[in-house]
Amino acid sequence: MVRRYGSAKVDQQTYIYAQRPQFVQVSPRLPCTGFSRGGRGMPTTPPTNDQQHEATLPSLSPNLAMHLGLHLLILPALAFASIPDWYSRNKNTVQTIYNLTIYPANAAIILGGADAVPPGLFNANASGRAGLPRRRLCRVPAPLAPLPATTPATGPIIVSATLTEFTSGCAEVAASTVHLRIHTIPANGSIPDAQFLTTIKQTAFWHFDDAGAVLHYDAFIPNLDLMASISRGFGDNVDEGVGFYSAAGKQATIGAICGAQAQLCVDGNQVYADVDACVGVLTAKPYGRWDETWGDNVVCRGIHVILAAIRPEVHCAHVGPTGGGKCVETHYNINYFNDVELFGGERAFSCETYW
Repeated sequence: MVRRYGSAKVDQQTYIYAQRPQFVQVSPRLPCTGFSRGGRGMPTTPPTNDQQHEATLPSLSPNLAMHLGLHLLILPALAFASIPDWYSRNKNTVQTIYNLTIYPANAAIILGGADAVPPGLFNANASGRAGLPRRRLCRVPAPLAPLPATTPATGPIIVSATLTEFTSGCAEVAASTVHLRIHTIPANGSIPDAQFLTTIKQTAFWHFDDAGAVLHYDAFIPNLDLMASISRGFGDNVDEGVGFYSAAGKQATIGAICGAQAQLCVDGNQVYADVDACVGVLTAKPYGRWDETWGDNVVCRGIHVILAAIRPEVHCAHVGPTGGGKCVETHYNINYFNDVELFGGERAFSCETYW
C-alpha cells in the first residue's frame, strides 16, 4: 500500500526525505529506523541491513508507539529537527532578489542604479548567467523587469514573484523556480485595474558566500521569445515576418533602443553621434532572437540599453556599433560552458564541492 505525505512517497518499507536533509527508513516492525546524514547536510547512501541502527525515541517503545497510534503520519515529525538557519536564509535571499522585479520596486533600482540594490544580497564580485552567456556587474534582475514609460503609467509590469520550487541541500547552494506574473496597466494608469497578461518562469542555481550573499548564479528563462512577444502585445506567434519579428516590430525596437541610448549614453559614455546614426547602424545589423540574447545584433543591444540605466559607464559600449566585447559574435560551445572562467571552477552549484 502506498501513501503520500506532502511530497514524500511512503510505503511499508521506503526512504522518506523530510525538511532537513536526512533519510529515515520506515519498517513495519520498528517505529523509526534511520541512519546518519552525510556531511554538510547531504544524505548518504541508504545503509544495508547490517549497517542499520535504530533511531531511538527515549520515551516511546515500539509497542507503546503502536498502542498510542503513532503511525507513519507523525513519525517523520518525531525524527527530524527544525529547518536549518541557512536554508531559511538562502530562501529569503532568493525571494528578496525576485521581489525587486515587482513594480515599483524595480523602478527604484533603475532610477537609483547599483547603489539602490539592498546590501547583503550579492557579493561585490558576483557573476553568472541569466539569459546572457556572461554577466558581471548587473547582479539583480530588476532592471530587466518591465517598466512603464509613460505618465500615467501604462503597459506591462510584474505584480508578483512566487517561488514555486526551492531547495537548498547545503549552506552554499540552492536551486529555485520562480513565476513572475505580468499584468498590463490600462490607459487610465490605474494599477489596481491592471489585467493579467503573461508569466515569466525562471529556473536558477545559486552559490552563496560565507555571509550568505550570492556569489554565483546560473539562471534560465524558457520560451523567452514567446514571453517577450506576448508582453509587448504581439501575441504568441514568433515566426519571422510576423508581429514581434515583422518589419514594423523590428523598427519599433530599434527606434526604442536608439532613443533610450541617446538619453542614457551621454558625455564620456556616448557611442553614437545621434539617434539617426544609431538607427542606421542597428538597421544594418542582424535582428537576433530573444531566446538567444547574445551576438552582434539588435536584441543583445536591447538588453544592454536597459542595463545602461544602471551602469552607463559599463553597458553603453555594449549598445554601440562594436558591441563593446559583449554584443559580439560568440560560440555556443564556449559561452555556455565557460564555468571555470565565470565561476572559478566546475561544479560551483553542487553541494559535494563544499563538503
